[in-house]
Amino acid sequence: MNKLVNLVEKIRRWYRKIKFQTRVTLLINVLIFIIFIALSIYFHFMTSQNIREEIGNKALAVAESLATSPSIIEAFDEENPTASIQDYTNKVQQKIDAQFIVVGDRNEIRIAHPIPNRIGKKMVGDDNERALEKGESYTSLKEGSIGLSIRGKAPIIKDGEIVGVVSVGYLLDEVNRLVWKQYVPILILLFIFLVIGIFGSYLIARHLKHILHKMEPEEIASLLLQREAILESAKEGIIAVDSDNKITLMNISAMHILQLDAKMIGKPLEEVVSLPLLRYATEEIPPEDMEYMLNNEPVLLNVMPLKKGHELYGAVATFRKKTDLEKVTKELTSIKQYSEGLRAQTHEFSNKIHTLYGLLQLEQYDEAKQFIKDLNDTSITYYPSLDEQIKDPIIQALLIAKYNIANEKGISFELEENSHLDKITNDKIRDVMLVTLGNLIDNAFAAVLSKDTPYVLLHITDVGTNLIIEIDDNGEGIPEMIIDRIFEDGVTTKDPAQHGKGLYIVKQSVHSVKGEIIIDESDLGGARFIVFLPKKGEHK
Repeated sequence: MNKLVNLVEKIRRWYRKIKFQTRVTLLINVLIFIIFIALSIYFHFMTSQNIREEIGNKALAVAESLATSPSIIEAFDEENPTASIQDYTNKVQQKIDAQFIVVGDRNEIRIAHPIPNRIGKKMVGDDNERALEKGESYTSLKEGSIGLSIRGKAPIIKDGEIVGVVSVGYLLDEVNRLVWKQYVPILILLFIFLVIGIFGSYLIARHLKHILHKMEPEEIASLLLQREAILESAKEGIIAVDSDNKITLMNISAMHILQLDAKMIGKPLEEVVSLPLLRYATEEIPPEDMEYMLNNEPVLLNVMPLKKGHELYGAVATFRKKTDLEKVTKELTSIKQYSEGLRAQTHEFSNKIHTLYGLLQLEQYDEAKQFIKDLNDTSITYYPSLDEQIKDPIIQALLIAKYNIANEKGISFELEENSHLDKITNDKIRDVMLVTLGNLIDNAFAAVLSKDTPYVLLHITDVGTNLIIEIDDNGEGIPEMIIDRIFEDGVTTKDPAQHGKGLYIVKQSVHSVKGEIIIDESDLGGARFIVFLPKKGEHK
């Protein structure tokens, strides 16, 4: 038993190691061989059955014909019936190619037999009862004195009385030779089909291997698991359709964005969402980061056609909520602003350290002390009482960074004396305020750089139900031709390749909390931006 188990385990290990093409060929060949064996047995059985039945019917017909022959019936009145019956049956036997024709009397004593020395002896086989006692004609398969044979039995009736029996037989060996003679062509045909099947199985396995890009089933299963993991981990929504525009794939993010479930897979895309995916896929340049409305949700859409050669067999759409990307953009903008402030502060601090180090090397200690004193006085003047006016540490840090940038660029940047801001407890409002202050101050700095005495004035107050930000500059202002479009994506008074995003982001951020932004002419001669942010910070 253990040996059998070990053998089976060895076969399993061997089977797992063989290549997919070999495995398919082997399985198909085993199947074909099993079918070949089954058909061979079936056809041999049917051929043997039919021929035996045919031989039996032939033997029975000859036996009935001889039993009713007047020559044989009348011979029973003779004193020596063997003389006339033996000659007659020998001639008939030669004509029908039978192995024997035996005629017996009422007591089963042979009157005629192909072997003369057996005449006068009792018939062998014990299968004459139905003919001699019941008068029936029938066929039987019995072992006689010549051998196992198929026999046709018929009673000899004279004047209504059974007087003997006729037995016509064909030896089973001769019948089997006849069966094989008839079966050989069928066997040859089956063998030809077997060869064709084996060759065909090789071609099928080779074709399957080509369709599967020469990958093994284990590799395909691994790729499938990887694909599922990638799809479910992707934050973007992913939908795939076939050439009939039926959904074949939809990940969890897509279901969440479109508020659907897995039951929608297999249904036409137009029944689920309004998206002409196949039409986009046939365009010369499919959409990339195209703004599109899916179920009243603004998304950035990308379309990838699925082609094999020039034939389109489907398409894939990836999309992500625009608001998610805007949130990331805002965070990056804030980080950029912090980075710029720190860079300016570091640069300025480095210059002052180098100056102080030079004074110390020259042993100009009094000048070094005075330089440090001047720096302290400048710092107090330059960062006017931020601790008293601006209580929120993050906003305070941003303004310090902007002071440093302004100092580096030679811009006079001031915070109005009556400005006031308590600590902000709403994180959303703080984020919007950081984005707004950072972009508007940077724009104001850029607008005044060409002036001899660049000046930017900031006013912040949280009196009432709103946070109010006012930024004035003495720049050239905003041209009338673009003032109505200044908050659109890409519109700018500067180089469009480098700018045009800041005010667009500010507007999106302000509107996200139901705030408002206004542009006006400044008393300083440039532009004035006024921003109202509700303290509750409601979302749209």
